[in-house]
Amino acid sequence: MSQAIGTALRQAIRCLEQGRVSEPQAAAEVLLADVLGTTRPQLYVNAFYPLSAEQSAAFRTRLQRRLQGEPVQYITGRQEFWSLEFAVDAHVLIPRPESELLVEHGARLAQQWCLAHPQAELALLDVGTGSGNLAISLAYTLPQAQVWAVDCALGALQVARRNAQCLGVVERLHWICGDLLTALHRRGWGFALCVANLPYVTVAEWSSLPREIKDHEPCGALCGGKDGLDVIRRLIAMSPDVLAPGGTLLLEVGWQQAATVQAAMQQQGHFGATGVYHDFAGIARVVWAQVPS
Repeated sequence: MSQAIGTALRQAIRCLEQGRVSEPQAAAEVLLADVLGTTRPQLYVNAFYPLSAEQSAAFRTRLQRRLQGEPVQYITGRQEFWSLEFAVDAHVLIPRPESELLVEHGARLAQQWCLAHPQAELALLDVGTGSGNLAISLAYTLPQAQVWAVDCALGALQVARRNAQCLGVVERLHWICGDLLTALHRRGWGFALCVANLPYVTVAEWSSLPREIKDHEPCGALCGGKDGLDVIRRLIAMSPDVLAPGGTLLLEVGWQQAATVQAAMQQQGHFGATGVYHDFAGIARVVWAQVPS
């Protein structure tokens, strides 16, 4: 006899609870909705509808992957960010809600730069683009912008390009495979904004991360060395060479790193004003520095 949607969901939640999986109800709902091609609320509306044998088997496979620690986003192959749906896989870091601060403040700063430079092209740069969530969200929000996206991993750039194609902004995205800004130093650039969510997890923090992160997300996109700031320091040193007058560097950092990163920006010598933006939890999450006009 076929199992009803509601019964399958309840059993899955219990199974995930017993497996000590984080947020078992949300995980079960997302995975079953993915199998059925529906929404989470509709699971309860249609709780008495039967699952087919194929649907039951597909759901069991997804549950097993989650029990083994694989993140829900990799199982479904997607994650929402900035109200847009991004494809994700093991080549890229899963976009987090706190990174939306980079888009929010980045878009505002870019618009301010446009007002101060009304005749200039708006060129933006995303370093370590991963899934392309920052670059694409900025392009989506600022239709006048041309956006360059850099990543050292070709697999990540392939994911990002597919996302740009699906979200209708691929014509305004430009892809560079390379280490930070090394590929950009052969010609003059004038970026109004450079955003980056680079690795900032410390070596000590890495060992204590949940297995969903440590065993499945790319280490190179997360671990930034002993104090977490190896890659960030390199970008701070390089970025003034590619920013336009009045251009801004905008960096996401870890919860205790903002003061150290701001000091590094001030010591760099080419920036004028610097500052910090806090997330909704009150954590100093984004640090910025501006090249003088």
